[in-house]
Amino acid sequence: MAEKVLFIVQQFERRGKKLNPGRSVEYRTEAEAVARAERDAAKFAGVVALTLTVDTDTGEVVEEPRVLARFGEVGKEFQEE
Repeated sequence: MAEKVLFIVQQFERRGKKLNPGRSVEYRTEAEAVARAERDAAKFAGVVALTLTVDTDTGEVVEEPRVLARFGEVGKEFQEE
């Protein structure tokens, strides 16, 4: 089983009262993802940088997503517990 660690930035946009997921982009490193999330924070209702590990053969998530940074309003699954 080959695994790959992904670093993803997920943007959130507000349309009226509804918060919608926007674009998500993969980055090569944790530092790049966090830096992009910080820059995007001024442009979007919310942004989250996260990491997760996937099995490259099956696409299955091996390790649950872990939030690296969050800014503004984000989806319920990314809010602090």
